[in-house]
Amino acid sequence: MEDESLADKYDKMLEKFFTGGLDLEIKMREEELRHPQLAIDENIGGSRAQNKRSYSVENTMVKIESDETLNKLKEQRRAIVETIKTFDREHNEVVSQHYRQRISWDMIATLHFTDRRTVIRWRDEFKDYLLSWNRSIFD
Repeated sequence: MEDESLADKYDKMLEKFFTGGLDLEIKMREEELRHPQLAIDENIGGSRAQNKRSYSVENTMVKIESDETLNKLKEQRRAIVETIKTFDREHNEVVSQHYRQRISWDMIATLHFTDRRTVIRWRDEFKDYLLSWNRSIFD
């Protein structure tokens, strides 16, 4: 039962990558870190330090570079991209057709002149290679 939920998690992550959702999530997180919701200044009429130096750009860069959520998303993307580079065009096409275009495994098998079991094996090989990366980035 635990394996099924884990498999579902990886399927959703691959779907998010192939449909562009992962890149969007990364951009949204970066924007969130660049432009946080500003706290309301309750110091009405109060003065501000005149000689205070602002390090907002540096602080923002540190926040972006050290954000665990953002780094995890980027590492997921990098792992998938590197996995794609490892496999040939047809294997990648099969995975993309299923996760991007949501084509059924039976239809994909027909399009590639093979059987369903073969394209499922290709998907499993893709996922196994992907999971050989640091598994914690996918949790």
